[in-house]
Amino acid sequence: MANQFSDDDRAFLRRPHISRVWFAELDLPSGISRLHSGAGRVTVAGYEWRGITDPGGSQLVSVGAVEEPRFGVAAKVDIVISGVNIDLLRYIKDIAREIEGRAANIYWCAFDQETAEPWSGGLKKLWPGKLSSPVIRWAGTGVRTIAFSIEGPWQSQNYSFGGKWNPADQRRRYPGDKGLDFVGVKVQELIKA
Repeated sequence: MANQFSDDDRAFLRRPHISRVWFAELDLPSGISRLHSGAGRVTVAGYEWRGITDPGGSQLVSVGAVEEPRFGVAAKVDIVISGVNIDLLRYIKDIAREIEGRAANIYWCAFDQETAEPWSGGLKKLWPGKLSSPVIRWAGTGVRTIAFSIEGPWQSQNYSFGGKWNPADQRRRYPGDKGLDFVGVKVQELIKA
């Protein structure tokens, strides 16, 4: 197997204060948006990427763990925006249908935290994905969050975007298919001789 890291890359990645930063290139209704999981603006691969965390504390964005896909489970990245003001909440609610299924590419890059130097290896593409429909949650008047997922291409090969593994959704995809009607049901076979 070919080594994907050169000697220079390995030397950079061995430094004591290296951190990984996630980058998302989102095709939103308003245009392409390039975001990263830190604060501030950085230029990597010739593009300016905006940080999604507000250090002032008025808005916090969390990016869930990016897990390695295993057999039967497709990879996805969960993103939660908390501290949402009412205007953003209304805007997201209005464009929710337009967001679902749009392209979203996930990348990562390493940075030296002491010098803010990006890795010369540049952005590494994790996978091309699609945006899920946003989920809006609130509790009382002050706690509002918006959550959505970036699902990988293997997710969409299993079933249509946002679909479920149940008999009704299977018949929606393939009319007349009764294959999932018998999943999880005890079957008794009667053999007549």
